[in-house]
Amino acid sequence: MTRNSNLVLVSGSDLRESVTGHRTYVLAHALAAKAAGYSPHVFVAAERNRVEETEFGTLHLVASPVRPYWTLMAAAHQPFLARGVARFLFAHPGRHLIHSFGAWSASGLAASRAAGRDGIETVPIASVYTTLDHETDAKLRGVGDQYGVATRIRFRGVQLWTRLVAMPNERWGYRGSRLLLVNHESVGALLRAQCGPAVDIRRLPHAAPAAFDAASTARPRAVPQAISSLHSADAPLIVSVSRHDPRKGVDILLRALAGLTAAGVRFRACLVGSGALLSAHRRLLEQLNLDGAVAITGHVPDVFDYLSHADIFVLPSLQEGGGSVSLQEALQAGIAVVASHCDGIPEDLAPDRDALLVPPGDPGALHAALARLLTDEPLRARLAARARQVYEERFTAASFVAGLSAVYCELGFEPEIHQSKLM
Repeated sequence: MTRNSNLVLVSGSDLRESVTGHRTYVLAHALAAKAAGYSPHVFVAAERNRVEETEFGTLHLVASPVRPYWTLMAAAHQPFLARGVARFLFAHPGRHLIHSFGAWSASGLAASRAAGRDGIETVPIASVYTTLDHETDAKLRGVGDQYGVATRIRFRGVQLWTRLVAMPNERWGYRGSRLLLVNHESVGALLRAQCGPAVDIRRLPHAAPAAFDAASTARPRAVPQAISSLHSADAPLIVSVSRHDPRKGVDILLRALAGLTAAGVRFRACLVGSGALLSAHRRLLEQLNLDGAVAITGHVPDVFDYLSHADIFVLPSLQEGGGSVSLQEALQAGIAVVASHCDGIPEDLAPDRDALLVPPGDPGALHAALARLLTDEPLRARLAARARQVYEERFTAASFVAGLSAVYCELGFEPEIHQSKLM
């Protein structure tokens, strides 16, 4: 890295937190930067000021009185988070790279401009996985009548907040960034529609945090109780990992599973993750008489405890923006995949060659694809082998580290230590 410089990563809430048991692309960026020889300083909004050393760099928790710490609230957290980053930059004069994520790019840009007024040179860039309007519109589409009027009103309010407050702030952050990094062309198209053709967009290889800990993810795992308690212990196991969020299509998956039961297709299924609609989906499971064949776990400490026993991984999302961490984890685990044909997913997976892709929001099509895999063991084996090949070809830590390092070096920030060892 250039003399007297720092790599600052600006995110939202603590990278160590997760509702599904896996962590995010932001964490993967920090791990990649550290593996490339940089020393990341990661800034997140929190209840109180604190600095901690972690496996992904120095974590700076910046006190913000705003609750909650969601990305949709980034505009409200911005004055506090930007001030915390700026204080750090003032104490460490030099030339600094500020790499922000999603709507938090506005906080990074605000800190960059504050530093610039005091003569501190910064280069603000951002990684983008979707836009807030794309995500919130999908959530509203996914809230059907089964969730009740109150839930629909709540998500309509979220959409209104997004359009009036969150989106303008997000757009300002993106337009002011030197470079926008995306992992799919579909995200680039969303950015051009929102920010205009003048923004500089670059596609970058990407990987999940699990790619940086291959030994741990590959170790043998005991069968979790949620799986061992399911009926028909010899039936193929379907695993899905996602938030219980309207855009994730969990209700579509449950209806597809009910169709499999009605058709007499043997299976077991375990749905991993937590979220706002967890209780509603557990009620739907009971209404569909899926007790005993399907388990909904809620939050789990480690999703590989479940992926390591799966025969089929399913991602029934209505919208996925810049791809899915859990999908990459399933590819790493070598599991046959059924996923929605939406957003960046068909950029990662060729239909029928790499996975079975189905129209989003169509329980009948999802039912048919799952039935095909459940009843065709050679096809399952072929897609499982291909899943691991796709991971090795596109989603390893090494390719991500190389791509990220190349961007940082192009911007004039060389690593402190040249190294190839991955965590």
